[in-house]
Amino acid sequence: MTDSASRATRPFAATVLYRRYVLGLLLVVMTLNYADRYVIGILMPQIKSDLGLSDTQIGFITGAAFTLFYALLGVPIARLADRRSRRRIIAAALALWSLMTCLCGLARSFVQLAIFRVLVGIGEAGCTPPSHSLISDYFSPKERAMAMAVLGLGSSLGVFLAFLVGGWITDAYGWRVTLVTFGAPGVLIALVVHFTLRDPPRGHSEGLEVAEKAPRMYPAFRSLLTKRTFNYMVLGGSMYGMVSTALLAWLPSFYTRTHGLEIATVGTWLAFTKALPHAAGTLLGGLLASRLAKYGEKPPIYLCAGVQVLAAPFYALVLLVPDPTAALLWLIVPACVGVMQGPVLFATIQGVADVRTRAVASALMILIINLIAGIIGPQSVGVASDFLAGTLGADSLGVSLLIVSVTCSLGSAALFYLASRSIEHDLVLPGSAVKSAEV
Repeated sequence: MTDSASRATRPFAATVLYRRYVLGLLLVVMTLNYADRYVIGILMPQIKSDLGLSDTQIGFITGAAFTLFYALLGVPIARLADRRSRRRIIAAALALWSLMTCLCGLARSFVQLAIFRVLVGIGEAGCTPPSHSLISDYFSPKERAMAMAVLGLGSSLGVFLAFLVGGWITDAYGWRVTLVTFGAPGVLIALVVHFTLRDPPRGHSEGLEVAEKAPRMYPAFRSLLTKRTFNYMVLGGSMYGMVSTALLAWLPSFYTRTHGLEIATVGTWLAFTKALPHAAGTLLGGLLASRLAKYGEKPPIYLCAGVQVLAAPFYALVLLVPDPTAALLWLIVPACVGVMQGPVLFATIQGVADVRTRAVASALMILIINLIAGIIGPQSVGVASDFLAGTLGADSLGVSLLIVSVTCSLGSAALFYLASRSIEHDLVLPGSAVKSAEV
Protein backbone atom coordinates (compact mmCIF):
# COMPACT_ATOMS: atom_id res chain seq x y z
CA MET A 1 0.00 0.00 0.00
CA THR A 2 1.32 3.45 -0.87
CA ASP A 3 1.45 6.09 1.82
CA SER A 4 -1.11 8.18 -0.04
CA ALA A 5 -3.59 5.31 -0.01
CA SER A 6 -3.10 4.71 3.70
CA ARG A 7 -3.56 8.41 4.46
CA ALA A 8 -6.86 8.44 2.66
CA THR A 9 -8.34 6.07 5.25
CA ARG A 10 -7.38 8.03 8.39
CA PRO A 11 -6.60 11.63 9.38
CA PHE A 12 -3.21 12.42 10.84
CA ALA A 13 -2.49 14.39 14.00
CA ALA A 14 0.67 14.57 16.08
CA THR A 15 0.94 16.10 19.54
CA VAL A 16 3.97 18.10 20.59
CA LEU A 17 4.96 15.24 22.88
CA TYR A 18 4.75 12.69 20.08
CA ARG A 19 6.76 14.89 17.71
CA ARG A 20 9.45 15.06 20.38
CA TYR A 21 9.30 11.29 20.75
CA VAL A 22 9.78 10.87 17.00
CA LEU A 23 12.76 13.22 17.05
CA GLY A 24 14.23 11.38 20.04
CA LEU A 25 13.76 7.97 18.44
CA LEU A 26 15.33 9.11 15.18
CA LEU A 27 18.18 10.56 17.22
CA VAL A 28 18.78 7.10 18.73
CA VAL A 29 18.73 5.54 15.26
CA MET A 30 21.16 8.15 13.94
CA THR A 31 23.44 7.59 16.94
CA LEU A 32 23.60 3.87 16.19
CA ASN A 33 24.19 4.69 12.52
CA TYR A 34 27.31 6.71 13.26
CA ALA A 35 28.55 4.51 16.11
CA ASP A 36 28.50 1.40 13.91
CA ARG A 37 30.02 3.33 11.02
CA TYR A 38 32.97 4.90 12.84
CA VAL A 39 33.84 2.41 15.58
CA ILE A 40 36.01 0.73 12.94
CA GLY A 41 38.42 3.69 13.18
CA ILE A 42 39.34 3.12 16.82
CA LEU A 43 39.75 -0.60 16.09
CA MET A 44 42.08 -0.21 13.12
CA PRO A 45 45.40 -0.42 15.00
CA GLN A 46 44.35 -3.87 16.30
CA ILE A 47 42.74 -4.93 13.02
CA LYS A 48 45.84 -3.85 11.07
CA SER A 49 48.02 -6.04 13.28
CA ASP A 50 45.61 -8.99 13.45
CA LEU A 51 44.79 -9.20 9.74
CA GLY A 52 48.09 -7.78 8.42
CA LEU A 53 46.59 -4.82 6.52
CA SER A 54 48.41 -1.97 4.77
CA ASP A 55 47.39 1.69 5.11
CA THR A 56 45.89 1.53 1.62
CA GLN A 57 43.72 -1.45 2.65
CA ILE A 58 42.70 0.37 5.84
CA GLY A 59 41.72 3.36 3.71
CA PHE A 60 39.57 1.07 1.57
CA ILE A 61 37.83 -0.53 4.57
CA THR A 62 37.08 2.82 6.23
CA GLY A 63 36.31 4.56 2.93
CA ALA A 64 35.30 2.98 -0.36
CA ALA A 65 34.08 -0.41 0.94
CA PHE A 66 31.43 1.32 3.02
CA THR A 67 30.87 4.57 1.18
CA LEU A 68 30.46 3.49 -2.43
CA PHE A 69 27.39 1.35 -1.81
CA TYR A 70 26.11 3.63 0.95
CA ALA A 71 26.09 6.54 -1.47
CA LEU A 72 24.87 4.79 -4.61
CA LEU A 73 21.99 2.93 -2.94
CA GLY A 74 20.88 5.99 -1.00
CA VAL A 75 19.15 7.42 -4.08
CA PRO A 76 16.90 4.45 -4.99
CA ILE A 77 16.13 3.88 -1.30
CA ALA A 78 15.20 7.55 -0.93
CA ARG A 79 13.06 7.30 -4.05
CA LEU A 80 11.26 4.44 -2.35
CA ALA A 81 10.92 6.58 0.79
CA ASP A 82 9.20 9.32 -1.23
CA ARG A 83 6.59 6.75 -2.28
CA ARG A 84 6.34 4.18 0.52
CA SER A 85 6.49 3.85 4.30
CA ARG A 86 9.51 5.65 5.71
CA ARG A 87 8.98 3.84 9.02
CA ARG A 88 9.43 0.41 7.46
CA ILE A 89 12.46 1.50 5.46
CA ILE A 90 14.25 2.87 8.53
CA ALA A 91 13.44 -0.23 10.60
CA ALA A 92 14.64 -2.66 7.93
CA ALA A 93 17.79 -0.65 7.26
CA LEU A 94 18.65 -0.49 10.96
CA ALA A 95 18.24 -4.24 11.38
CA LEU A 96 20.44 -4.96 8.34
CA TRP A 97 23.39 -2.74 9.22
CA SER A 98 23.30 -3.86 12.86
CA LEU A 99 23.53 -7.53 11.90
CA MET A 100 26.33 -6.81 9.43
CA THR A 101 28.27 -4.88 12.09
CA CYS A 102 28.14 -8.00 14.24
CA LEU A 103 29.42 -10.09 11.32
CA CYS A 104 32.34 -7.69 10.83
CA GLY A 105 33.53 -8.95 14.20
CA LEU A 106 33.71 -12.48 12.77
CA ALA A 107 35.81 -11.55 9.71
CA ARG A 108 39.02 -13.55 9.26
CA SER A 109 40.51 -11.76 6.25
CA PHE A 110 40.61 -8.44 4.42
CA VAL A 111 38.12 -9.73 1.83
CA GLN A 112 35.58 -10.88 4.44
CA LEU A 113 35.83 -7.62 6.36
CA ALA A 114 35.41 -5.63 3.14
CA ILE A 115 32.28 -7.60 2.17
CA PHE A 116 30.65 -7.08 5.55
CA ARG A 117 31.50 -3.37 5.48
CA VAL A 118 29.82 -3.13 2.06
CA LEU A 119 26.68 -4.64 3.60
CA VAL A 120 26.86 -2.22 6.53
CA GLY A 121 26.94 0.58 3.97
CA ILE A 122 23.93 -0.82 2.13
CA GLY A 123 21.95 -0.92 5.37
CA GLU A 124 22.96 2.55 6.53
CA ALA A 125 21.91 3.98 3.16
CA GLY A 126 18.31 3.61 4.31
CA CYS A 127 18.63 5.84 7.37
CA THR A 128 19.30 9.50 6.62
CA PRO A 129 17.05 10.31 3.60
CA PRO A 130 13.80 8.99 5.12
CA SER A 131 14.77 10.48 8.50
CA HIS A 132 15.27 13.93 6.96
CA SER A 133 12.00 13.58 5.10
CA LEU A 134 10.15 12.65 8.30
CA ILE A 135 11.67 15.57 10.20
CA SER A 136 10.59 17.95 7.43
CA ASP A 137 7.00 16.70 7.68
CA TYR A 138 6.87 16.77 11.49
CA PHE A 139 8.48 20.20 11.96
CA SER A 140 7.62 23.51 10.29
CA PRO A 141 10.23 25.45 8.28
CA LYS A 142 10.90 27.73 11.27
CA GLU A 143 11.51 24.71 13.55
CA ARG A 144 13.35 22.63 11.00
CA ALA A 145 16.94 23.85 11.39
CA MET A 146 16.83 23.20 15.13
CA ALA A 147 15.19 19.79 14.62
CA MET A 148 17.89 18.95 12.08
CA ALA A 149 20.49 20.07 14.62
CA VAL A 150 19.04 17.72 17.24
CA LEU A 151 18.98 14.88 14.72
CA GLY A 152 22.54 15.82 13.77
CA LEU A 153 23.57 15.18 17.37
CA GLY A 154 23.35 11.51 16.45
CA SER A 155 26.60 11.81 14.52
CA SER A 156 28.35 13.32 17.53
CA LEU A 157 26.88 10.89 20.04
CA GLY A 158 27.67 7.97 17.75
CA VAL A 159 31.29 9.05 17.38
CA PHE A 160 31.47 9.63 21.16
CA LEU A 161 30.32 6.06 21.81
CA ALA A 162 32.61 4.71 19.10
CA PHE A 163 35.68 6.37 20.58
CA LEU A 164 34.96 6.11 24.31
CA VAL A 165 33.08 2.82 24.69
CA GLY A 166 34.76 1.28 21.65
CA GLY A 167 38.19 2.12 23.02
CA TRP A 168 37.42 0.63 26.42
CA ILE A 169 35.88 -2.58 25.08
CA THR A 170 38.69 -3.03 22.57
CA ASP A 171 41.35 -2.57 25.21
CA ALA A 172 39.67 -5.13 27.49
CA TYR A 173 38.24 -7.71 25.07
CA GLY A 174 39.55 -7.01 21.56
CA TRP A 175 38.11 -5.61 18.36
CA ARG A 176 35.85 -8.57 17.56
CA VAL A 177 33.84 -8.33 20.78
CA THR A 178 33.57 -4.57 20.26
CA LEU A 179 31.88 -4.93 16.87
CA VAL A 180 29.37 -7.51 18.13
CA THR A 181 28.59 -5.32 21.15
CA PHE A 182 27.96 -2.29 18.94
CA GLY A 183 25.82 -4.13 16.40
CA ALA A 184 23.46 -6.07 18.67
CA PRO A 185 21.34 -3.22 20.16
CA GLY A 186 20.25 -2.01 16.73
CA VAL A 187 18.14 -5.11 16.12
CA LEU A 188 15.99 -4.32 19.17
CA ILE A 189 15.68 -0.62 18.29
CA ALA A 190 14.53 -1.63 14.79
CA LEU A 191 11.50 -3.31 16.38
CA VAL A 192 10.72 -0.16 18.36
CA VAL A 193 10.84 1.90 15.16
CA HIS A 194 8.60 -0.52 13.31
CA PHE A 195 5.88 -0.63 15.96
CA THR A 196 5.84 2.95 17.32
CA LEU A 197 6.81 5.36 14.52
CA ARG A 198 4.06 6.83 12.31
CA ASP A 199 4.36 8.30 8.82
CA PRO A 200 2.85 11.80 8.47
CA PRO A 201 1.39 12.96 5.14
CA ARG A 202 3.88 14.66 2.81
CA GLY A 203 3.90 18.40 3.40
CA HIS A 204 2.11 17.98 6.75
CA SER A 205 4.22 20.54 8.64
CA GLU A 206 3.46 23.25 6.06
CA GLY A 207 -0.22 22.31 5.74
CA LEU A 208 0.27 21.63 2.04
CA GLU A 209 -1.82 19.41 -0.18
CA VAL A 210 0.73 17.49 -2.20
CA ALA A 211 0.39 15.68 -5.50
CA GLU A 212 -0.42 11.99 -5.07
CA LYS A 213 2.51 10.83 -7.17
CA ALA A 214 6.10 11.89 -6.62
CA PRO A 215 7.83 13.34 -9.70
CA ARG A 216 10.00 10.94 -11.65
CA MET A 217 13.55 10.58 -10.41
CA TYR A 218 15.51 12.10 -13.26
CA PRO A 219 13.32 15.20 -13.64
CA ALA A 220 13.67 15.62 -9.87
CA PHE A 221 17.45 15.35 -10.23
CA ARG A 222 17.47 17.89 -13.04
CA SER A 223 15.40 20.30 -11.00
CA LEU A 224 17.84 20.08 -8.10
CA LEU A 225 21.04 20.13 -10.15
CA THR A 226 19.97 23.24 -12.04
CA LYS A 227 19.89 25.15 -8.74
CA ARG A 228 23.24 26.74 -8.01
CA THR A 229 22.52 26.79 -4.29
CA PHE A 230 22.10 23.02 -4.22
CA ASN A 231 25.34 22.47 -6.11
CA TYR A 232 27.44 24.89 -4.07
CA MET A 233 26.05 23.70 -0.72
CA VAL A 234 26.58 20.04 -1.57
CA LEU A 235 30.11 20.62 -2.87
CA GLY A 236 30.91 22.73 0.18
CA GLY A 237 29.59 19.94 2.38
CA SER A 238 31.71 17.48 0.40
CA MET A 239 34.89 19.45 1.03
CA TYR A 240 34.12 19.62 4.75
CA GLY A 241 33.22 15.92 4.60
CA MET A 242 36.67 15.07 3.25
CA VAL A 243 38.17 16.62 6.37
CA SER A 244 35.70 14.92 8.70
CA THR A 245 35.92 11.41 7.26
CA ALA A 246 39.71 11.54 6.98
CA LEU A 247 40.09 12.61 10.61
CA LEU A 248 37.56 10.09 11.92
CA ALA A 249 39.26 7.27 10.03
CA TRP A 250 42.86 8.22 10.77
CA LEU A 251 43.14 10.23 14.01
CA PRO A 252 43.26 7.10 16.21
CA SER A 253 46.12 5.72 14.12
CA PHE A 254 47.80 9.15 14.09
CA TYR A 255 47.85 9.40 17.87
CA THR A 256 48.97 5.81 18.41
CA ARG A 257 51.59 5.91 15.65
CA THR A 258 52.96 9.45 15.97
CA HIS A 259 52.57 10.05 19.71
CA GLY A 260 52.74 6.47 21.00
CA LEU A 261 49.42 6.52 22.88
CA GLU A 262 47.39 3.41 23.77
CA ILE A 263 44.07 2.70 22.04
CA ALA A 264 41.96 3.10 25.19
CA THR A 265 43.70 6.39 25.99
CA VAL A 266 43.15 7.71 22.47
CA GLY A 267 39.50 6.63 22.50
CA THR A 268 38.83 8.37 25.80
CA TRP A 269 40.54 11.59 24.72
CA LEU A 270 38.84 11.70 21.32
CA ALA A 271 35.43 11.14 22.90
CA PHE A 272 35.86 14.38 24.85
CA THR A 273 37.98 16.46 22.43
CA LYS A 274 36.33 15.39 19.16
CA ALA A 275 32.86 13.92 19.76
CA LEU A 276 31.53 16.18 22.54
CA PRO A 277 32.71 19.43 20.90
CA HIS A 278 31.16 18.07 17.70
CA ALA A 279 27.84 17.71 19.53
CA ALA A 280 28.11 21.19 21.02
CA GLY A 281 28.93 22.65 17.61
CA THR A 282 25.96 20.93 16.01
CA LEU A 283 23.53 22.41 18.54
CA LEU A 284 25.23 25.80 18.49
CA GLY A 285 25.11 25.80 14.70
CA GLY A 286 21.37 25.14 14.79
CA LEU A 287 20.78 27.89 17.36
CA LEU A 288 22.91 30.45 15.52
CA ALA A 289 21.31 29.56 12.20
CA SER A 290 17.82 30.02 13.65
CA ARG A 291 18.78 33.46 14.98
CA LEU A 292 20.56 34.52 11.80
CA ALA A 293 17.59 33.39 9.68
CA LYS A 294 15.62 36.33 11.10
CA TYR A 295 17.84 38.61 9.02
CA GLY A 296 17.35 36.75 5.75
CA GLU A 297 18.43 33.63 3.91
CA LYS A 298 22.09 34.58 3.43
CA PRO A 299 23.42 35.02 7.01
CA PRO A 300 23.12 31.31 7.97
CA ILE A 301 25.17 30.39 4.91
CA TYR A 302 27.73 33.07 5.79
CA LEU A 303 28.06 31.18 9.07
CA CYS A 304 28.91 28.01 7.13
CA ALA A 305 31.72 29.77 5.28
CA GLY A 306 33.11 31.58 8.30
CA VAL A 307 33.48 28.54 10.53
CA GLN A 308 35.46 26.67 7.88
CA VAL A 309 37.97 29.51 7.64
CA LEU A 310 38.23 29.56 11.43
CA ALA A 311 38.82 25.80 11.65
CA ALA A 312 41.69 25.57 9.14
CA PRO A 313 44.61 26.87 11.27
CA PHE A 314 43.54 24.74 14.22
CA TYR A 315 43.79 21.58 12.13
CA ALA A 316 47.40 22.55 11.47
CA LEU A 317 48.05 22.94 15.19
CA VAL A 318 46.53 19.53 15.94
CA LEU A 319 48.77 17.81 13.42
CA LEU A 320 52.01 19.74 13.96
CA VAL A 321 52.48 20.30 17.70
CA PRO A 322 54.90 17.75 19.23
CA ASP A 323 53.14 17.40 22.58
CA PRO A 324 50.36 14.73 22.47
CA THR A 325 48.22 16.45 25.11
CA ALA A 326 48.33 19.74 23.22
CA ALA A 327 47.58 17.92 19.96
CA LEU A 328 44.46 16.44 21.54
CA LEU A 329 43.30 19.66 23.23
CA TRP A 330 43.68 21.83 20.11
CA LEU A 331 41.24 19.47 18.38
CA ILE A 332 38.37 20.87 20.47
CA VAL A 333 38.14 24.10 18.45
CA PRO A 334 37.86 22.74 14.88
CA ALA A 335 35.70 19.84 16.09
CA CYS A 336 33.21 22.36 17.47
CA VAL A 337 33.19 25.08 14.82
CA GLY A 338 33.67 22.98 11.68
CA VAL A 339 30.45 21.05 12.16
CA MET A 340 28.27 24.16 12.58
CA GLN A 341 27.60 24.04 8.84
CA GLY A 342 25.60 20.80 9.18
CA PRO A 343 22.16 22.06 10.28
CA VAL A 344 22.27 24.86 7.69
CA LEU A 345 23.31 22.45 4.95
CA PHE A 346 20.49 19.99 5.69
CA ALA A 347 17.82 22.66 6.13
CA THR A 348 18.90 24.50 2.96
CA ILE A 349 18.77 21.34 0.86
CA GLN A 350 15.25 20.66 2.12
CA GLY A 351 14.33 24.28 1.43
CA VAL A 352 15.34 24.21 -2.24
CA ALA A 353 13.65 20.83 -2.87
CA ASP A 354 10.00 20.33 -3.77
CA VAL A 355 7.96 18.78 -0.96
CA ARG A 356 7.48 15.44 -2.77
CA THR A 357 11.21 15.03 -3.50
CA ARG A 358 12.74 15.83 -0.12
CA ALA A 359 14.01 12.31 0.56
CA VAL A 360 15.48 12.18 -2.95
CA ALA A 361 17.11 15.59 -2.40
CA SER A 362 18.66 14.33 0.82
CA ALA A 363 19.84 11.15 -0.89
CA LEU A 364 21.32 13.02 -3.85
CA MET A 365 23.18 15.24 -1.38
CA ILE A 366 24.46 12.16 0.46
CA LEU A 367 25.41 10.48 -2.82
CA ILE A 368 27.55 13.39 -3.95
CA ILE A 369 29.06 14.11 -0.54
CA ASN A 370 29.95 10.49 0.09
CA LEU A 371 31.35 9.79 -3.35
CA ILE A 372 33.64 12.78 -2.89
CA ALA A 373 34.26 12.79 0.86
CA GLY A 374 33.72 9.24 2.03
CA ILE A 375 35.84 7.64 -0.67
CA ILE A 376 38.47 10.26 -1.45
CA GLY A 377 39.00 11.50 2.12
CA PRO A 378 40.20 8.35 3.94
CA GLN A 379 41.63 6.73 0.80
CA SER A 380 43.72 9.74 -0.23
CA VAL A 381 45.27 9.95 3.23
CA GLY A 382 46.10 6.23 3.20
CA VAL A 383 47.65 6.32 -0.27
CA ALA A 384 49.60 9.51 0.50
CA SER A 385 50.82 8.06 3.79
CA ASP A 386 52.14 4.91 2.09
CA PHE A 387 53.75 7.05 -0.64
CA LEU A 388 55.46 9.43 1.82
CA ALA A 389 56.47 6.75 4.33
CA GLY A 390 59.78 6.13 2.58
CA THR A 391 60.93 9.72 3.16
CA LEU A 392 58.96 10.86 6.20
CA GLY A 393 58.60 7.63 8.16
CA ALA A 394 56.03 7.81 10.96
CA ASP A 395 55.38 11.49 10.14
CA SER A 396 53.87 10.61 6.75
CA LEU A 397 50.39 10.10 8.19
CA GLY A 398 50.32 13.49 9.95
CA VAL A 399 51.53 15.34 6.86
CA SER A 400 48.89 13.63 4.70
CA LEU A 401 46.16 14.61 7.16
CA LEU A 402 47.47 18.17 7.26
CA ILE A 403 47.29 18.62 3.49
CA VAL A 404 43.73 17.28 3.25
CA SER A 405 42.29 19.10 6.28
CA VAL A 406 43.58 22.62 5.65
CA THR A 407 43.07 22.63 1.88
CA CYS A 408 39.55 21.22 2.02
CA SER A 409 38.43 23.51 4.86
CA LEU A 410 39.31 26.61 2.85
CA GLY A 411 37.74 25.16 -0.30
CA SER A 412 34.55 24.46 1.62
CA ALA A 413 34.38 28.07 2.82
CA ALA A 414 34.63 29.38 -0.74
CA LEU A 415 31.82 27.14 -1.98
CA PHE A 416 29.50 28.08 0.88
CA TYR A 417 30.06 31.75 0.11
CA LEU A 418 29.05 31.14 -3.51
CA ALA A 419 25.86 29.41 -2.28
CA SER A 420 24.91 32.53 -0.31
CA ARG A 421 24.72 34.49 -3.56
CA SER A 422 22.00 32.29 -5.09
CA ILE A 423 19.93 31.12 -2.11
CA GLU A 424 17.20 33.75 -2.40
CA HIS A 425 16.55 32.79 -6.02
CA ASP A 426 16.48 29.02 -5.47
CA LEU A 427 14.23 28.60 -2.41
CA VAL A 428 10.96 26.76 -2.98
CA LEU A 429 8.15 29.05 -1.87
CA PRO A 430 5.09 27.65 -0.04
CA GLY A 431 2.65 26.39 -2.63
CA SER A 432 5.18 25.58 -5.35
CA ALA A 433 4.82 21.88 -4.59
CA VAL A 434 1.11 22.12 -3.93
CA LYS A 435 -1.40 20.31 -6.02
CA SER A 436 -3.72 23.06 -7.21
CA ALA A 437 -7.33 22.68 -6.14
CA GLU A 438 -8.50 23.84 -9.54
CA VAL A 439 -6.61 21.15 -11.45
